[in-house]
Amino acid sequence: MSENTPASFDHEDTSAGPYHFAPDSAIWRINREQVLLLTGARVLLMQIAHPLVAAAVYEHSYVFRQPVRRLLRTLRLTLTLIFGTRPEVSAALAAIDRAHRPATGRLRQAAGRHAAGAAYNPRQPRPAFWVQATLVEGAITGYERLVGPLSHADKEAFYQQSKTIGAWMGIPPARMPAGVDDLYATMHAMIASGEVCVSDQARAIAPFLTGQSLPLLRYAAYPAFRLTVALLPEPLRAQYGYDLSPAGQRRVDWFCRGVQKVVPALPPLLRYMPAYRRALSRR
Repeated sequence: MSENTPASFDHEDTSAGPYHFAPDSAIWRINREQVLLLTGARVLLMQIAHPLVAAAVYEHSYVFRQPVRRLLRTLRLTLTLIFGTRPEVSAALAAIDRAHRPATGRLRQAAGRHAAGAAYNPRQPRPAFWVQATLVEGAITGYERLVGPLSHADKEAFYQQSKTIGAWMGIPPARMPAGVDDLYATMHAMIASGEVCVSDQARAIAPFLTGQSLPLLRYAAYPAFRLTVALLPEPLRAQYGYDLSPAGQRRVDWFCRGVQKVVPALPPLLRYMPAYRRALSRR
């Protein structure tokens, strides 16, 4: 990771001040919306739908012991990569690298196209790309469902800026699709081919990511859980064992339309991520 980080700062946006991305960049404007937290579990379920990613989390993460702490840490590091100063981004990348370094091993059992015994490693370009792709696709999906529509130009700009973070994470540029439409097509193909296929390990992790493993949080988390289920691609939803009735889909659609009406009326203190507001105040 450290060998990639300095090079990634060679071509900075001079309007960004102490940050890598400028305040008017698509990556700031989309990720600043606090309501996207409602779709965070959906992004994580998408990530662990890759069997090699699920194995690394299952075998090496503390998600089973301290799921809330794990979610908060992931959120903090992700937001730092977007809204952090250059030194903060470097520190976040180093922390991610330390966490990923021991997460290696081999699959216990076959899953989709992956044979039992297949090696997993967070540095592998293909699983790393899938994780990055879910962050991009997830933010766009969450924004359009809960905030409002995005132009194709905004989606493209968001993806191109997000590719910088992919490079920081060690994904070779050649492994990242050229444009946002290519990104969607690649993700669809990975699911259709079985390269991305929900494993038993992913199904075991899922309740800890959605709040369904904790009795005290189960009911409080239920609305977000239903939103998570509704926004999953249908093949992955079925593989996780979730179902969604037509009536359930209508309720989720109604909820999303209601949220879209409320979000523009919120004051900045409630609407925007603390990391975004803090970054603006330090400019």
